[in-house]
Amino acid sequence: MCGKISAAVEPILFRTLPNANIIHIMKLILFRGRPGTGKTTLSQAFAQRVNFPILRKDDVYDVTAEFITEHNARNKISYRALYKILESNTGNGSTFILDYPFQHPGDLDILRAWCADHKATLKSILVTCSDEKVWAQRLDERAKNPAPNQLITDFDSFKKLYGTMHLSPEADELCVDTVRSVEDIVANIVEFA
Repeated sequence: MCGKISAAVEPILFRTLPNANIIHIMKLILFRGRPGTGKTTLSQAFAQRVNFPILRKDDVYDVTAEFITEHNARNKISYRALYKILESNTGNGSTFILDYPFQHPGDLDILRAWCADHKATLKSILVTCSDEKVWAQRLDERAKNPAPNQLITDFDSFKKLYGTMHLSPEADELCVDTVRSVEDIVANIVEFA
């Protein structure tokens, strides 16, 4: 019987298959910002609310840390893996939540260009924390058991590395401040996305 479709099932099966000529638009919902601002907490809470998969830079970075010691190489691999996964899903109508910093000048422009080239939509959420004491406490908590991607775990070192701690929101980007409750922020994100 393997390989044959019964006469009773065939009309139902082919009636429910999607039309191969229809292009399904991929949707990306990006959570970006500096380390320790709350991207992962928010993306996880949002994913639980809307039931979309999350692609996290730190997941790729942490796995490669065992094999590649150089930080910049692990970062490059993390972003290349993201674009390869997205490319593999182009046209199938998937929605992905991205937990990737996209914090350096031009990073977001590259993602926007990729979306335009691949006919994907992008909703970007800039995650920030206006209370530096709260932000510093989060980093202190990380210092107790840092993951491979958490190279700097004290706020003063962060300030020295980045200089400007707060990123400016881009055009049509939602900016959220994680001093507010997760539930309130997620409700805003659901409306935005």
